[in-house]
Parts: sequence; structure tokens; C-alpha cells
Amino acid sequence: MTDLNTLNARLAALRLPPQTEASLAALPAGLDGARIEHALQQAERGQQGALVFLSNNLRNAPAPAPVATTAATRAPGNPPEAATAPSRPILPAPPASNAPAAPRPAPANAPTPSAPASIPRSDPPAATPPVPSRQTPPAPAPSAPGIPGTTRPDRVGCHIYGGKAALCVESDETRQNAPTLRIEAARATAPQTYDWKQKIAIQLTADELPLVAATVLGLLPRCACKNHGPDNTKGLEIEHQGTHLLVRVFQKDQGVRAVPVGPADSYYLAALGLRQLRKAAPWLTDQGVLALLRLTAQRMVAASQQGARAA
Repeated sequence: MTDLNTLNARLAALRLPPQTEASLAALPAGLDGARIEHALQQAERGQQGALVFLSNNLRNAPAPAPVATTAATRAPGNPPEAATAPSRPILPAPPASNAPAAPRPAPANAPTPSAPASIPRSDPPAATPPVPSRQTPPAPAPSAPGIPGTTRPDRVGCHIYGGKAALCVESDETRQNAPTLRIEAARATAPQTYDWKQKIAIQLTADELPLVAATVLGLLPRCACKNHGPDNTKGLEIEHQGTHLLVRVFQKDQGVRAVPVGPADSYYLAALGLRQLRKAAPWLTDQGVLALLRLTAQRMVAASQQGARAA
């Protein structure tokens, strides 16, 4: 990981709290410098999930305790500072006797005292700012470079960047208002630069969403979603390859765009899938959705094995 000054500069750019050696040493178990560096890189590329991960794990660095000055810590040759007594108001001296003092005679040409005129104020009173009639809407969430921001406030998503292509996965709804996911793939034109204008976009059907979620969670080894688009030439394949997932998005005459998905990105991808499945069945809890996915995956694996033995 980079040095502490560079780390705090990158955290300040993301509006995250600065860190000290003590706060980094007190991080949760398993959160080492490599994971922080990876999350920083993803957050700097616009991935909201990585930004949430950092904000949940990096806390404000504790302020140093004040050092009390004692005789032992005072520099030699400097006398101790004298205690300053609290100041008291100076009262006028009492008159020499109890008799009231005689009034001083006014000059002969002195004007007759009259009621004091109002003194004009040089500065007008500050105007009270008007109370807004409605709450100010929150600022829109920043979008990744090259991807226009969405207008729907409930749309959430994540970005996954690879060396040859990148993915944008967002929550979406079908024409029948069924919750689902929209997956877009863009080809890399230069390091960390992607051509989103020539992207391939696929919207999962209500039947494909559980298969994709089960595959991302590791309940199924692979899944394929084909015959998408008006001419049935687009598709999606997800396959487990040991330490990572491999997501392939393809379209006729545009080739295949493959992106490896590591553990951290797989977590946020799975969270999006579970969120949409829970919206489709709001009477289920997260545990209920996971239990149904496990049962569905077990039945599919068993049926596949039976078919292989029969063949």
C-alpha cells in the first residue's frame, strides 16, 4: 500500500476520513493493506460498492491526547508561569461623606435639555432568510466516466473493470414491471478507457435472474442466457473458474467481451441479484431467498447429473 500521506490524500479526494498508523493498526481482522488498496482503486473508478466498503471500515483517526505540562517536562531555564488571578471589576471610590454631592452649575449659554432624538442606525438589520417551503432534493450520485447518470432515484448498480472490457450492472424492471438486472459490456480502447457508446446491453428475464444469482453465489457452476435482442443475437454466460468468475457478453458481429470478476466484485454482484429477487417476492426474507436458491440449484444439479448418466 502507498505511504500514509498519499493514502490520506486519496481518502480526502473520496471524502473519507484520514488515517494514522494507530488507526490502520486497529483495522478489523482480515482487512489488510492489499484489500484497502484494491477498494481504493475501485472507488476511484466510480464503483459505489467499494466506496461504501471503505466508509464502513475506515473510521476517523483518534485525536492525540493533550500533554499536561509538568515541572519535569518544562524546559530548563524557563521559570514556571505565575497563576493569573481572576480579574475583578474596578469600582468607583465612595464619596468622603454621606451628604449628596452638589450639582455642578450649567453654563449660561447651555441649551435646554430635551428628549433624546432617535439615533439612526448606520447598518440596517440583517434580513432573516426565508424558510424553504420544501426540502432540498439530494444531489444525484456521481456516475462513472463515460456512463450517463440515470434518472430513476431507486436504481443502484456497480461497475467491474477488466483489462480488455468492463461491465456495468444495474437494477432494472422488465416491461411487465418485474425486478431484474441490466448488464452492459464495453470494450477497452486504452488503459482504463472504455467505449461505452458501442456497448452491448442485456436485460435479464424474470426466469434468468435466479439462475444468474445462484451462479454468482456458487450454487451453480455456470449459466447461459441466450437469444436476447430483437434479432436473438445477444447473450450472456457466467462460469466459475476457481478464484474468480468469468462473465462473457456477446453479440453477433461484435465478438465476445469477457471480464474476470474477483471476490470483492462478486460480492456486490450477488448483493444486487438478491436485492432484485427480494423485491420480486417482498414477503420473503433474505434467508428465505437464499434457501429457495439452494433448493432450486440442488434440483437443477441433480437433474443434470441424471441426464448425463442416462446419456
